[in-house]
Amino acid sequence: MSKNILTFVFRHSLGDCTNNGLTSKEDNIILHYGSDIQADMIPDDELILVERTLFGKEVNYAVPAEIYKSGRHSMAGGNFIYTSDSRFPSDAPISVHDRVENN
Repeated sequence: MSKNILTFVFRHSLGDCTNNGLTSKEDNIILHYGSDIQADMIPDDELILVERTLFGKEVNYAVPAEIYKSGRHSMAGGNFIYTSDSRFPSDAPISVHDRVENN
């Protein structure tokens, strides 16, 4: 079941490294997570949780829906999301991969 939750952006104190990514412009963003996410139904300025396992370790991160739907490669821009809401799908802040390199 797909879920969503309001999250708050934690920015790096040394400046923006997102290349004008979503977290450089917004203070709070809705995060969508769950097994049946329909990306085409999510607004471009909201986040989708990507759940992966690398080398036996769970590695989750959030991607703006616009980037997720486009299939472009994104990377961490240094900002995180979190909330004190008990429904948050992690015990720690989640990295946001909202940096895209323009060729």
